[in-house]
Amino acid sequence: MNSTYLGRLEYSDPLYEILFSHVCDNTRYPLFHVDRMSSSNVYKYTEENTHISIVGKFFKLNDTKIERVLRIKGEYDNLNKIRSYGFDVFPNYVVKPISKEERIGLALTEEFIDGKNLDYYLKKAIFNGKSEQLKDKLEKLADFLYVFHNRTGSDENFEIEPINYYFQKIINKLMKQTVISDNEKKYFLKLMDKWLNKEQFAYTKKSLVHGDATPTNFIFTESGHIVAIDLERMKNSDPAYDIGMVCGEIKHAFLWRTGNPYLSEPFIRHFLSNYTKHFHNPKKAFKEITQRNPFYMAMTELRIARNNYLHWEYRKRLVYEAEQCLKWGLKLL
Repeated sequence: MNSTYLGRLEYSDPLYEILFSHVCDNTRYPLFHVDRMSSSNVYKYTEENTHISIVGKFFKLNDTKIERVLRIKGEYDNLNKIRSYGFDVFPNYVVKPISKEERIGLALTEEFIDGKNLDYYLKKAIFNGKSEQLKDKLEKLADFLYVFHNRTGSDENFEIEPINYYFQKIINKLMKQTVISDNEKKYFLKLMDKWLNKEQFAYTKKSLVHGDATPTNFIFTESGHIVAIDLERMKNSDPAYDIGMVCGEIKHAFLWRTGNPYLSEPFIRHFLSNYTKHFHNPKKAFKEITQRNPFYMAMTELRIARNNYLHWEYRKRLVYEAEQCLKWGLKLL
């Protein structure tokens, strides 16, 4: 993960006392070095003598986007909730929350997990031929998500409306950015309606989902364990929401770096097979997941296409791939 060193934390900073109470044993005057992580509101604080690191996540006190603020504030409770299901021990582990202090805009402090994220192994497979290494990590991720969904599963059907709302939110943002036209927006919404009105969605049982299953949100430690981080978007939904997002991210990783979307297919299938192998009837489970998977894959590709750091033509390519995925997937239903 990229980071930028910012210097030392001032003793007068209100965060100093909070960190002091959590990381110091015999250190009389701890000294914290501060790094800004890749996200603008996430920082790492490392104590000089003990080398203990803590991550701090913040929100802007004057932020007018209430939905975003509530989501960021909610991660502390989300982490405690999911860890109560047994994700506080390895091999399937969710990062440990430590504290929060909303009066200073501190949404969360949590332990720092050292390791390599999934994107590291995607790049190794793409540029260094480490395909088996990537498959091993995808198998671990599939195992983790199966346990995550299975332990938190419910007999109740998931609610389609939040998916409808989020898909429309993505489409509206793409239109505002002029990545898609008004006619393209109408066409995507028409495809969405066809998908969400299908029987396969009407009777799907809900579970907790990670909600932001991107490659940078899963860390693999040196001991071989997997750790999930960034659960501010955790919610009850269709388990395929996470699965489709992982598949969409795998496809994007290969398409972005090679220009060839088909190179991702063996890895996507490997991931799906390892997820569904845990079910009583793996063949049936594979069919059911892959029937819904194209919708969530396409939604993920559209979601990624909103990013301004990507080349304009590539963003248009992602929109095209999403359209093809939606149209092709309807043939499976």
